[in-house]
Amino acid sequence: MKLAHALLLTVPLVAAAVTASNEAAACGGCAAPVGEDTQVTGHRMLLSVSKTSTTLWDQIEYSGAPSSFAWVLPIKGQVEIGLSSDVLFAQLSDLTRTTIAPPPLNCPPPPSCWGWSEDDLAGGTGGSGGAPNGGVTVISQQVVGPYDTVQLSSQDPAALKNWLIMNGYNIPLDVAPVIDTYVNEKFDFLALKLIPGADVNSMRPVRITSQGAAASLPLRMVAVGTGAITPITLWMIGEGRYEPTNFPWFTIGQPEIVWNWDTSESNYAKLKDDGFTMGNNSNWLVQHARPLSQWSVRSALEQVVSIIPEQSGYGDPADGYATAFDELDADMQKAFGGLNEGSIWLTRMNAELARQALDKDLAIGASAAQTEISSFFQATKAIGTPPACPVYDPCPPSGSNNPGGVDTGGVWWGDFGDGKPNNGGASSAGCAVSGESNGAAALVIMGVGLGLSISRRRRAARSDNR
Repeated sequence: MKLAHALLLTVPLVAAAVTASNEAAACGGCAAPVGEDTQVTGHRMLLSVSKTSTTLWDQIEYSGAPSSFAWVLPIKGQVEIGLSSDVLFAQLSDLTRTTIAPPPLNCPPPPSCWGWSEDDLAGGTGGSGGAPNGGVTVISQQVVGPYDTVQLSSQDPAALKNWLIMNGYNIPLDVAPVIDTYVNEKFDFLALKLIPGADVNSMRPVRITSQGAAASLPLRMVAVGTGAITPITLWMIGEGRYEPTNFPWFTIGQPEIVWNWDTSESNYAKLKDDGFTMGNNSNWLVQHARPLSQWSVRSALEQVVSIIPEQSGYGDPADGYATAFDELDADMQKAFGGLNEGSIWLTRMNAELARQALDKDLAIGASAAQTEISSFFQATKAIGTPPACPVYDPCPPSGSNNPGGVDTGGVWWGDFGDGKPNNGGASSAGCAVSGESNGAAALVIMGVGLGLSISRRRRAARSDNR
């Protein structure tokens, strides 16, 4: 499985028929060039909805090595196209990752040799329109970064497909009827492909914005190019908590979590898989829903742009990344513009949808219960053998460098209570369900913008970001 260079899109209702690239991402359905074997293995999407506009970013994972890239998106009305960066997803992932902490061991604290309290030792918590062209009207055409983009309108599905084929867009057999359906539903279309001379290494994330509020995802097009099961993670930025309105959904509660001391893992992954299985892989898991300050997103990205712009995904190396901050600001305006700062929430939903569940678009609406859903769990149940409590020596004489005299294996008491050195295995203060790599950009964000978070994670919980 390859994580794409994260082509991010935006639109109120979008879908794509894509001729995928070697390391590219796109929104909606994906189709490789004729004769190439490529399959979409997952989507990660961000949807921001205000009263005046809707913006959707989409990042795909796929297997195979296609040679070219192009895609077609059903849209409503004329859209605005811009460039974005995949570090945005890395930051959203870090803000909403599922973290499981084991039950407390209730071990006695180390002696307070220098007047330190237990709280002191523990630290904090963690173009212009054109004329009709064979039944197809070219509304707008422009070059955006490495992409040639065309916005099209047609009332004739055959004419639209003919235009796309004549202009170098592959239309697989399973895509054709989906395009017909969207034409009959009065959608316009956005077509994008790499400009001559640009290869997949020059691809950048794309952002597409449309006027008006439309909280929906085009799952019918997502089905194109996928396998039996399609994992989808959706982040939603809006005023208040959101949830699916035309799909069943569920949550996982703290009483269901069981910690295994022997494996340093919880049963969260199994609970998640069982939930999808019980719903015949036609349901969604709401994993996180909490108020959000835009600065928790913006500040981390600004640090990356300021310190190591070449890893930020914003700007152009040809001009020394002179426009990096402007591009970041434009991304943040699309994510948070038009929203009341005091009412912004970030919701995270996850699904592993069977192909037959992709027969309708996902509708999303405000939740009747505007209550928070935390992605942090402190387990209260456990199986297996817990680690032994440490045994502390009396306080050392004045001047000693090792308060308490405990054999820490070269580590002070930052992990007292778990009986394990900080450079050893998983800490009993928390542990992983599973991990996720967001690539270099993700490491940059965590290293520069979230350094405190990293130090805590080393001795606390790992996380599940599936």
